[in-house]
Amino acid sequence: MLLEAKNISRSFTRAGRDFSAVKDASINIDKGDFIHLIGRSGSGKSTFLLMLAGLLNPDGGEIIFDGVKLSGLSDDELSSYRNSKIGYVPQSMGTLPNLTVLDNIRLPYFFMKREGDGMERAKKLLELMGIADLSEDFCKNLSGGELKRVMLARALMNEPQMLIADEPTSDLDKKTSFEIMDLLKEINERDGITMLIVTHEEDLLKYGKSLYQMEDGILSEVTISRSSGGDSI
Repeated sequence: MLLEAKNISRSFTRAGRDFSAVKDASINIDKGDFIHLIGRSGSGKSTFLLMLAGLLNPDGGEIIFDGVKLSGLSDDELSSYRNSKIGYVPQSMGTLPNLTVLDNIRLPYFFMKREGDGMERAKKLLELMGIADLSEDFCKNLSGGELKRVMLARALMNEPQMLIADEPTSDLDKKTSFEIMDLLKEINERDGITMLIVTHEEDLLKYGKSLYQMEDGILSEVTISRSSGGDSI
């Protein structure tokens, strides 16, 4: 098992009142899994992903990655986990607009001491994402679909064991959405990188091996019916 979350919860204070964003959520994720997570806006999905990525501490429960409890890590060790084990793609655009595409992709490489400059790896990712011709362009000049590809490439820069992406196809046309998902499926099958992908688009659920739903902070697994006509929930 690659990642195990045991009864993790997270609350916030909103307008002077406590608000439970995630309530006792549990999930087991094996190496090589491709999991989709669905749910309405405000259901707690993003908070859940942030906890799994080590970007937000749960109020209760435990997250175990490859046999290591995240709660037992020091700040430096947790930073290393985020930088080397997990590739995270936020829902909002997170590129630096005044850096080139190539420099945006290479950025995570320099968060820890490493030899070299990551140039070869970054160029391979540019080719994989189909944006090699944009390497010297500035991100502020790119389209939404191009920016999504840059963010995915950056999340894969350090060869993580798991990619967590919060609606990587949001605001994209259907053709581009399928192209992005085809890329993620290829990476999953070829490189064995585990995928946890949030989507609102039912016609993209065919890519996943399993499906979870978040509703009012409660996580549950959903049965997918496979048929010649497509997938249904």
